[in-house]
Amino acid sequence: MKAPHAKPSPPVAIARVESTPSVKQQLAKLRQQLLAEHLAQAKKAAAEATPEADEEDEGGEDTGSGGGPVVANTRTEGTGAGIGSGTGSMGIQQNLDFLLYYRTVQERIKDAWSFSGGSNDLTTRVAFAIGPDGKVTGVKITQSSRNSSFDESVIRAIRRAAPFPAPPEKYRDQFAHGIEAVFKLGELNS
Repeated sequence: MKAPHAKPSPPVAIARVESTPSVKQQLAKLRQQLLAEHLAQAKKAAAEATPEADEEDEGGEDTGSGGGPVVANTRTEGTGAGIGSGTGSMGIQQNLDFLLYYRTVQERIKDAWSFSGGSNDLTTRVAFAIGPDGKVTGVKITQSSRNSSFDESVIRAIRRAAPFPAPPEKYRDQFAHGIEAVFKLGELNS
């Protein structure tokens, strides 16, 4: 009896495994790119503004906003009805250089932060200062979550994330005097 002829098998393709960035990493990269593009566009628009317009508007209207309010340590008087364009900060920092740097600091802290357990409702406020060289010069809890382990995890994350890049020269005094940040466990887990 003759053995049946075996059909030749098709060539085998071997896949190489490469790590794929997580959705969180891809979104963070996209946010950074969009902020950088927006900053470049705002700087270009500011450079193209006519000098006469600057003289008429003494306070210099802010050319853009970043993404959410950032508490500033100084307050400037504003004008307007609370909608549309206006001037003044009302204690909220809106300059793109400031926001881009602040966002970088936030991301580095979040990457260094870990906490297991606890309710997603845990929230603490922390004030911390960043020196002109990017080193943290002071950290303190301004509003406790009432969970000392959670509060300590936030302080540890800030210290682990440091040193940060040097703050923009224009805002070094502000960062040296301290900025406040809110940490929510629900955001860490997302």
